[in-house]
Amino acid sequence: MEGAPVGSLGDATAFSFYATKNLTTAEGGMLTSDDGDFVEQARTWHLHGMSRDAWQRYTAEGSWLYDVLLPGFKNNMTDIQAALGLVQLAKLERNVARRAEIARRYTAAFTQMAELIPAPPARPGDRHAHHLYMLRLNLERLRIDRGRFFQELNKRGIGASVHFIPLYQFTYYRERFHWRPEDFPVTEGIFQSTISLPCYPRMSQADVDRVIAAVGEIVEEHRA
Repeated sequence: MEGAPVGSLGDATAFSFYATKNLTTAEGGMLTSDDGDFVEQARTWHLHGMSRDAWQRYTAEGSWLYDVLLPGFKNNMTDIQAALGLVQLAKLERNVARRAEIARRYTAAFTQMAELIPAPPARPGDRHAHHLYMLRLNLERLRIDRGRFFQELNKRGIGASVHFIPLYQFTYYRERFHWRPEDFPVTEGIFQSTISLPCYPRMSQADVDRVIAAVGEIVEEHRA
């Protein structure tokens, strides 16, 4: 996750730059590795399997001649997207810090409510990117389920979502692998009780207070 170092990134790491991420290029992403051979193969695969990209063909030092080495894909990022990403990169630390402040305020408020289970903090030495603020509902202490909680938030003008839907919930995986929710009871329990609350750098203090107040009202009204 952008902005969240967690030790070694492994042999290869993929980053998403989707519109809702901490660093965005609207779409696309980035693949990193400390294996030079792997990187060169990835570069070939991501642009039609071609041996030279545009910079290697059309600059003064380049050559128009190229070969196709692999049955590759059209997965290259555009220069316009990359330019957007460079501007975003300059804002990353500030944006991550703001997300962290919002998360701290949420957690401080929701820890006081036995009906809610706030997201755990990052482990010592790690840093949480707070791309999402996920909140679990202690459904045993509420008279409503997650679906009704959503409805109550919407009535109060608060947008929320769920991250993410487990694979076994999707038609392809159910039919291909015969997976069922009862095969994954822990995952299913978390899925049915989790919501994601608004958490983005341009949220004002008043916005955050409004979300906290809305959640508190719902808990108060539907406490078991």
